Amino acid sequence: MSSPQVQIATPRPARSDSQYEYWRWRILFGTMIGYIFFYFVRKSITMAMPGLEEVGVTKTTLGLFLTIHGVLYGVSRFVNGIWSDRVNPRYFMSIGLFLAASTNVFCGIAPESIGSTKLAWVIGTFWIINGWVQGMGFPPCAKSLTHWFAPREHGVKFATWNISHSLGAGLVFILNSFVVGFGWHYCFLVPAALSMSGAIFLFWALRDAPEKEGFEPVEQYYERTRGKGDVAEAAPVAEAESEKDAGWWANLCEHVFSNWAIWVLCWANFFVYVVRFSILDWAPTFLTQAKGVDLKAAGWTTASYEIFGAFGIILSGFMMDKLFKGRGAKTCFYYMLGCAAAAFLFWKFNSESLVLNALLMSLIGFFIYGPQCLIGCVASTVATKKAAAASSGLTGLFGYLSTLVTGLGVGVLVDSATAPVKAERDQTVAAIVKIDVENENLPAIVKAAEGLFDAERRAANAKPEKAEALQAKAEKARTALAEQLADATGFVVAEGTVDKVKETAGAERAKIAEAGWPRVFGMLVISSLIAAALFASILNLRSPELVRAEEEAKAKTA
Repeated sequence: MSSPQVQIATPRPARSDSQYEYWRWRILFGTMIGYIFFYFVRKSITMAMPGLEEVGVTKTTLGLFLTIHGVLYGVSRFVNGIWSDRVNPRYFMSIGLFLAASTNVFCGIAPESIGSTKLAWVIGTFWIINGWVQGMGFPPCAKSLTHWFAPREHGVKFATWNISHSLGAGLVFILNSFVVGFGWHYCFLVPAALSMSGAIFLFWALRDAPEKEGFEPVEQYYERTRGKGDVAEAAPVAEAESEKDAGWWANLCEHVFSNWAIWVLCWANFFVYVVRFSILDWAPTFLTQAKGVDLKAAGWTTASYEIFGAFGIILSGFMMDKLFKGRGAKTCFYYMLGCAAAAFLFWKFNSESLVLNALLMSLIGFFIYGPQCLIGCVASTVATKKAAAASSGLTGLFGYLSTLVTGLGVGVLVDSATAPVKAERDQTVAAIVKIDVENENLPAIVKAAEGLFDAERRAANAKPEKAEALQAKAEKARTALAEQLADATGFVVAEGTVDKVKETAGAERAKIAEAGWPRVFGMLVISSLIAAALFASILNLRSPELVRAEEEAKAKTA
């Protein structure tokens, strides 16, 4: 008769609890700072797009860049998520950031002299490469957070980490609001230089899983220091052995591909990102064209969208952990209802007020970034540590597939809706100036006329202390239009011609704004409601660890 096996507790690691806490916070803030730099070289193109349009690159072409970049990034997040579950985040993330910064350098040094078509191909090629290497950013962060923090604290810790999204995008918009004055090239080059220093920081800051650094598993540490008592020392060891025996493909199939909740989260993430990217990628463009906002002010307004998103992220983490006891999907449901309401007001309030537009965009940012944060958190915890990076990578893939809608889709939608109005505008202007509609000077005349229209509108609505400076800009724009007309006609411009051209171009520009962008704003409302419905189907979803702990607690009290 064989004797029963005695389970021997694994001795506690020699490294102190204070050292563990230091490394936990170092990993958290290290990955946060590193991911901020990833955003510096991911959203750098957004403030550069109006400048690229000025040199002849169309919205459809820009939208195509964004779509290919986003789809490739989504695929990369999933592929690199599978890989990241098996390698050291220290090397993986720092190399990825350096490569992403390098692609921005090549975009920034592309010369305008090669022509708009070749310029588009050069920037597009490197931006596509950027999409792939950007996928080396989030997976190692998801792996690090699930290995260094226990499931009971995932909501708050993931929410804290996700502030990096808002800080990264907000800071690069603020940075490039100043940089864009020197030219669109610097919107790529300056963030790239900062991000290369960030890659060095990441190599210093990050480490692999706690067990490989001489610490006990984080669940064991959390229960011992913050839980209701000691836990069995051998339990985490047994779980690690089963994970090793199953193999990465078996874990992927069991915890990701066959998990219906993961697929619901994937589709919900698609519609969340439709809202997020429609604003994040196009805000400077539609604020200037549809809402009459100055480009620099548009950069600050988009930054407010990100900053308020950070507050939404923080609250969402506390709601998940404290209010809904680990039910992240329930938090997302209420957030998306709020997002739908804010997007509806932004759609229907046809106002050029900078304050009102900034406020409504800030509300959308507040509500959209909570779900954006928690979807990855919920997916990682539901799939457990065995496939944390892969599950978050799969939801990320669906999120970035949304760029089929928000990139190329938005560009084609707006261009096709506005094309007839633009043609009518150009024909009317050509008739006033008495030149052929195909005259090479006509685009410059229209651009100068619309510039005068915007300058006089801002001067008319300015506060007294700014009115004089804006009036001077309007007069400068009037002179520029007169010079363009003289170059086109070859004779002295008749009195009143400048005003008539400006009036026509300005009125048609207002029609262009009405024709295209409101359709996009309505799309934000519909996408928010679809995402809310998907979250409603998994309201009570929680991580297996939390469910198991609750069942064990009930069994003990029974």
